[in-house]
Amino acid sequence: MINTSIIITVFNDELYLKKTLNAIMEQVDDMPSVEIIVVDNGSTDNSVKLAKTFSRVKIILENNHLKSPYSCRNRGIEIAKGEVIILLDSTCVPGDKWLKNGLSALAKEDTDVVGGKVLFDFEGKLTAGKIYDSITNVRMKESIEIKKIAKAGNLFIKRKVFDSAGVFPEGIRSGADVRWTHKVSQLGFNIVYSPDAIVYKPARTYFELLRKQWRVGLHQPLIWADNNKTVTIANRLKQIISPVSPSGIKRLLNEQVKEQNIPEMSKYYFRLILIGQSVKIIMAIANIVGILRFKNKHD
Repeated sequence: MINTSIIITVFNDELYLKKTLNAIMEQVDDMPSVEIIVVDNGSTDNSVKLAKTFSRVKIILENNHLKSPYSCRNRGIEIAKGEVIILLDSTCVPGDKWLKNGLSALAKEDTDVVGGKVLFDFEGKLTAGKIYDSITNVRMKESIEIKKIAKAGNLFIKRKVFDSAGVFPEGIRSGADVRWTHKVSQLGFNIVYSPDAIVYKPARTYFELLRKQWRVGLHQPLIWADNNKTVTIANRLKQIISPVSPSGIKRLLNEQVKEQNIPEMSKYYFRLILIGQSVKIIMAIANIVGILRFKNKHD
């Protein structure tokens, strides 16, 4: 088996880190060529202490760039020995045969990066906020097959891709995975979706979702600049007052009901429209702040 490095970034996620590491250990018992690297980003809980209880885990502390999962990933990549690099969030718990299925997909001809499937864990309690998070965020298949980009929480990557494209920008909190995978696609590397390399991620509550979308909105102007796309403040102001698409929400909801086999999601439809409108407003305001920051930096 090819040498493989699994890099897990963590910040105050000891409970999910334990689930994630346990799931990985069940799959690597007979795979000595697989190394596991946990990169902590300044946790104040027991994340580091927990990681030390796993004898196969190497631990790195990234304290220079706090609140930057991408700097954490860079530190892991720097010491990784594998010809395959797997990027995994601490909150993404691998399903059965996740490792085998992801590596098999990556081994196929003309495949350089594999993005695995992300399913959402509602932790026993459905809420409108969690459902909205599940229907709008990650969407790995759509991102890869339509936009030719991928999110970094469940990625299998050949070492040669980093050799050519470099690592992630340092100190970035959000959006660097989209920028990096766009660059990778532009360089001619092939990103493929795997429906069989499955991880389970906790769905965010409404207020966690708003915080996430604010971070994303702040960094979107950097992505637009990379793509030579011009988005004005006037355009974002129009976004604030424009309504969300009820049919779009309905389509996404129906897809998720089918994907996760939870028919009771459907009763949250009207609440999802209201949440969608508030998220749209938050994103537009964050975009405006991000545009102003970008202009100030480059003027």
